[in-house]
Amino acid sequence: MSTANRVFLWLLGGLLLIGVVWYAQWFFANHEQVTEEQRADISPEAVRNRFLAAERFLQRLGYDAESFRARDLVSTLPPPGDALLVRRMPPQMTDQQIDTLDHWIEAGGLLILTSDYFYQDDGDSDPFLQYLGVRMLPPGSSEGQQPEEPAENADSRASESPPYRPVRLTIASEAEPVNVSFRRDRILEDGDSWATERFGSDQGANYLRYEFGRGRVIVLSDLDLFTNDRIGEDDNAFLLSHLVVGSRKVWLQYSIDALPLPELLWQKIPFILCTLVALLLLMGWRLFLYTGPRLSLQNQQRRNLLEHIDATAHYAWRIDRGYSLFENNRKALELGWRKRHPSLNPMNNSQRAEWIGEKTGMAAAAVERSLYHEITKDQDFIKATLVLQQLASGLKQRELR
Repeated sequence: MSTANRVFLWLLGGLLLIGVVWYAQWFFANHEQVTEEQRADISPEAVRNRFLAAERFLQRLGYDAESFRARDLVSTLPPPGDALLVRRMPPQMTDQQIDTLDHWIEAGGLLILTSDYFYQDDGDSDPFLQYLGVRMLPPGSSEGQQPEEPAENADSRASESPPYRPVRLTIASEAEPVNVSFRRDRILEDGDSWATERFGSDQGANYLRYEFGRGRVIVLSDLDLFTNDRIGEDDNAFLLSHLVVGSRKVWLQYSIDALPLPELLWQKIPFILCTLVALLLLMGWRLFLYTGPRLSLQNQQRRNLLEHIDATAHYAWRIDRGYSLFENNRKALELGWRKRHPSLNPMNNSQRAEWIGEKTGMAAAAVERSLYHEITKDQDFIKATLVLQQLASGLKQRELR
């Protein structure tokens, strides 16, 4: 780079730097940072987590609450003494998983759950509820007539009535009953009569409580009363705070979808991921390094085109010693003779060589060896090249005639 170009680039960079500094000074002198609060209908986090309001409510009361999502519930059980609100139980639970969950409850855990499906005689959608003897039924149904559709998609019997039915719960520590509301299209049936507490309406039970050792299980007909839309209605929030009283921490499962792979890896192996990122950065930095001193160009001028062609020819000669070029040349030369003299086409190689030798005055053996035989020695290559030159000259002279 010439000195003039270097000076121009330095001046241009200096002007750009001065412009950036001046604009930054003008911007901060004429603008003021202001915090503006805008209310939206619902945040993306609330759309993703239907128990977000319940989590914030419990945290304001002083509880250690956290919402999460997990597919395999049994493998992520919290310590005994915690409360676990489950939006959806695993549809297929083994006997070992049920025993594990049972032992966790007996050790002091609190489990709050519901069912997403109506009870079916031949179904196994809620193994843990079947273990408790709880059945989810539509109001007014009998064991002999059970619908086959999930409870999420079942139609309400009274379409014109409100979707939720008020229910009064009597709590021992409270002077007045607690008013909450459950969905009308589902009730609970305690098949084995193990529940220590039952609350509901004349249609059936909506609240069942079971005691297991030092823990307990609360089965509700639905969990809509704890969602973002309805936790502020009636005494729904108060009921949630009463259910989890005495728990060390409250866990709210809002989804059974698996975590994205990057997030799951970051939770499980953060140190390994950090090490891999650092290794990739080091590898990228290593690619820009060089070993040994830098070679300076001896000649800064552009190489002549003939020198480039000559160097390319020398390189090609070192690669295959010119044999491929020689092979192409003699094939093209033989084809030229056959096009010029079509009588050569039906002849074999020896006859063609003898005929061409008679026309050019060369020995037939030399012509045949140069056109058809394999050349392995350097001296034979030179002799064959001379013969091909004479054949090319003879073919050109015949074309000029």
